[in-house]
Amino acid sequence: MTTIQANSNAAGHGQRLFSLPSVYVLAALAACLMITIGCQVQDDEVRSGQGIGPTNRGAGNPDNDKSGMLQKAQPEADAAIVAATGEVPQSVPQSVAQSVPGGGASDPGQQTRPAVKNEPSVAQLREAALQALGEGQDDLAFQFVRQAISVEPDNPQVVFLFAMVLADRHRYAEAIQMLQELSVREPTTRLPALGQTAEWMVESGKYDQAEQQFRSILQEVPDALMVHHRLGQLLLQTGRRTEAALHFDYLAQFGELDHEELRALLIRSRSFPGDDGMTRFDPLNNLAMCRQEIADGKADEAVKVMDAAAEKNSDAEVELLNRLRAQQGDFDHVQEWIEKMNMKTAGPDAWFARGCLALKRDSDDEAVACFCQVLLLDQTDADAYRMLSRALEEKGELEKAKAVAARAGLVDETHRIGAKLVGDKAKDRDLIAQLVESLKQLKRPMEAFGWQTIGLVHAVEARAITETQAQSTFESIGRQRNQLMNSGSHRPDPAFVLCGLGPNVLEPVVEKTAQ
Repeated sequence: MTTIQANSNAAGHGQRLFSLPSVYVLAALAACLMITIGCQVQDDEVRSGQGIGPTNRGAGNPDNDKSGMLQKAQPEADAAIVAATGEVPQSVPQSVAQSVPGGGASDPGQQTRPAVKNEPSVAQLREAALQALGEGQDDLAFQFVRQAISVEPDNPQVVFLFAMVLADRHRYAEAIQMLQELSVREPTTRLPALGQTAEWMVESGKYDQAEQQFRSILQEVPDALMVHHRLGQLLLQTGRRTEAALHFDYLAQFGELDHEELRALLIRSRSFPGDDGMTRFDPLNNLAMCRQEIADGKADEAVKVMDAAAEKNSDAEVELLNRLRAQQGDFDHVQEWIEKMNMKTAGPDAWFARGCLALKRDSDDEAVACFCQVLLLDQTDADAYRMLSRALEEKGELEKAKAVAARAGLVDETHRIGAKLVGDKAKDRDLIAQLVESLKQLKRPMEAFGWQTIGLVHAVEARAITETQAQSTFESIGRQRNQLMNSGSHRPDPAFVLCGLGPNVLEPVVEKTAQ
């Protein structure tokens, strides 16, 4: 069944996002080209209950796109190789070679170069270059695309492909400039050019520029699901996990998250222990590496790294550093920093540090408010729940403290399960079922639906249920997801996140922040 096969591919571990072979990048380009004409159609299908569950459209397996593209282009590309070189590559069937004038001889060991009148068309050269890229024959691809662009230098498809070949040779600056110039001449190529050059900027370590370009696309096409995937993954790999979660939360509304993206939603303040090298989301900068070290029990080393960086630290790194200092009892540095901090733009790490400082000063109301702010930004922060429970105890509100402590334990349970759902355990249906129940208790239905769908895919693979049974459940999940979205109840309930504490609990920090 096609739907289950697609979901099965998405549920597994995909290719590394920013280390794609050239033909995978071409598949990404094809997705970019569809942004302006296909996103609305795709979303309408999801909302109507079709294609339920994680699919290949956003962050699925690019092999499916690749194989379809190459299969379609194969005959014409093979013919072009024969016509252009007079030689028959191993991948070219003899029947194809013989179909091109001059491409095949009665003696298979002798090929003759065709006459000038039989020179391949630009379309044949372009398809041949595409095939060569797919086979890793970079020099041959470069030869074909240079021939094509010499004939039609203003052909947008040829220019795009030439840029792809340059990027495949790690000539990113030239490739980016080529597409930027193309987008000026051909405004219709602007969005695809933004998406593709953003990928190359990531490849070449220009993460800030890549982020800006992804955001530029979303300003014009807010429901471009593939771009939400790309931006969310980039933010995740650069340590800005709570920002990445905003994009993953959006995708979860459409059942568009794969296993590793869903897993990243389980814990947002840091990585899972031992994740470096275990998933496709390896750290790309110091912030992400520090979050991984903290998860691995090396907080002291992370502090040393950020201390040494001093003024070179980003705002997010400074916030994380002061959170660690507060947890280690180094309040002199934290107080000095808080006095200069603009809390209106603060992230969860900054609010956590301020909450610890307030607790140290016996400002219990302020501490409660600060930890509540953390949780409104990141409801997966079990440490913040524990500190909130402690602050409530200091105030003498023991029943509330007990309820908050219980919530911390439930969040910890999702972390414990999520830490196991990697490698050989990624398809453990018992663990996935436990996780679904915990997420339901935490009133995070979109994540629960995503894991439930992945569990069904694995159940079909293991022949535990039939495809018909799985399809019926997929459709039921789709209906429930749509009902929640239509009612608006898919969004987190602040009162539930704060274990029943009312909005007035934030007043101490609201007043101080305003001052």
